[in-house]
Amino acid sequence: MGLLDIFKRQDKSKSETEQSVTRTDFKTQLDIVEKDIYAKLKPVGFKKNGRMFNRRLDDGIIQVINLQSGQYPIGQGYEIPGLRENLYGKFVVNLGVCIESLYKFQSPTENKKYYKEYDCQIRDRLGTLLTGQDYWWTITDDNNKITQEIIEGIETIAFKWFSGLETKEKIISNNGHLPYDATPRAKLDIALIVWFDDKAKGSKLFKDYYHSIQPAKSAHKEYVRDLAKELKIEL
Repeated sequence: MGLLDIFKRQDKSKSETEQSVTRTDFKTQLDIVEKDIYAKLKPVGFKKNGRMFNRRLDDGIIQVINLQSGQYPIGQGYEIPGLRENLYGKFVVNLGVCIESLYKFQSPTENKKYYKEYDCQIRDRLGTLLTGQDYWWTITDDNNKITQEIIEGIETIAFKWFSGLETKEKIISNNGHLPYDATPRAKLDIALIVWFDDKAKGSKLFKDYYHSIQPAKSAHKEYVRDLAKELKIEL
């Protein structure tokens, strides 16, 4: 089974999917997928907490992989085609990179042993990297094919994605440029990372980011202004 088979797989009809939903114990099946994925991740340094896997690198950089299952739909009007899909019985593979010093600076009261994907400054999804769009795998009674597909994707695409963010130097160079986080906020994170080690250079990047924020009056710009005061950066 190659990675490109993702594109070729035909979706089941709605009636077939509904029948599968009633037959399958999603939690049990996802537990099996999780166990098989961890068997591949453990030898390369990942540790497990629930459906979350963390690998700690030098310089306080944590690589994160986690399996997120779709919520159980509540209420008859839960599903709105094209707006809110019913993802129950499906799951997504989230990827993230957390710079621990930056996280602790922004959340000083937190003391974490494991980091979740949403704690990370840089995030993506395996399905997105594989297909170019948000992709959720459907849990079935036999998940061997799905598991192998995900493992192959992690060992090739995800590890390649992680390799461009495995040091602070690489994060500073690559973050904010595709295939990584291309949002303007990435520039603020980079400024802060640099600031921890080089106050003059980091302050310049911080000021450049501040003056680039549009509109001139916004809650985010006010937040950055307050942060500058805390860091004693002259704007």
